[in-house]
Amino acid sequence: MGAAQCGVVVLAVLLGATVVLAAKPGPNNIRYPDEIVYPKVKCVKEGVFPHPRNCSWYYRCVDRMNIGYYWTYYFECEPGTVFSDELDQCIHPFLAKAPCGVKPTTTPPPPTTPPYLQCHGVEGTCKTYNVCQPVKATRYFCDKIRCPLRTPELSCAEGYSFDMDNKVCGKPPAAYTLCGATTKLNISEEGELPCSADNLRPASEFISRLYCDKYLLCDGNVFKGRKELCRNYYECQPDGSGWRAFLRSCPIGLLYSYELDKCEPAPTEAEQCNA
Repeated sequence: MGAAQCGVVVLAVLLGATVVLAAKPGPNNIRYPDEIVYPKVKCVKEGVFPHPRNCSWYYRCVDRMNIGYYWTYYFECEPGTVFSDELDQCIHPFLAKAPCGVKPTTTPPPPTTPPYLQCHGVEGTCKTYNVCQPVKATRYFCDKIRCPLRTPELSCAEGYSFDMDNKVCGKPPAAYTLCGATTKLNISEEGELPCSADNLRPASEFISRLYCDKYLLCDGNVFKGRKELCRNYYECQPDGSGWRAFLRSCPIGLLYSYELDKCEPAPTEAEQCNA
């Protein structure tokens, strides 16, 4: 095969290279919904962008060879959320701007009779929850409430409590969604991974030993400090009532920094200490 023919083959592979990561298969795409993959979204620069046909999806464009051709990575938001281009994350629809944002469903105002307005939680049955997932919020639930002119005390069905903010019966937030709640995941026979709502990319000695390198930085003969960069890192995602950990890596040419929580180039030889 001549050089020109090889160039055509390589170019065709680059133009058609699309990597997709998550969701149910379609009849024409064996791994993902056809309406997400076809027609293909257009990449004109590197970055993360909202999917033009579905607010619950977003995609990332990566020029892995720095020649102007892009790999496309697809991602789906958690159920009930949409991707916000301004915040660069998945959020509830009522927090998003148009066209994906929607106003929260309004309900008729509650009765203004004194018995309704004066209902309150029974002391000793109420609890405040500091939630971090999917968004930070403070929730207040009571197992029992007491209302004037009503006896005895009222309670919800088994497994439910009164949501005092929304005035409905609902399930209290799951433990894994709470701020500071940490779940230890066994990622191998050698180490554990502390996943929590406010620690989605956790660092550990186990990860550092397997995937990370430490660099000594100097400016001439002046020592400037140490930097640790990792070839791989773990990302925690909610999975039902618990967590799953996925091994991730940065685009080619970049390494992950736990200190900055982003991918960046490795220090050059000129930036590293000679000794």
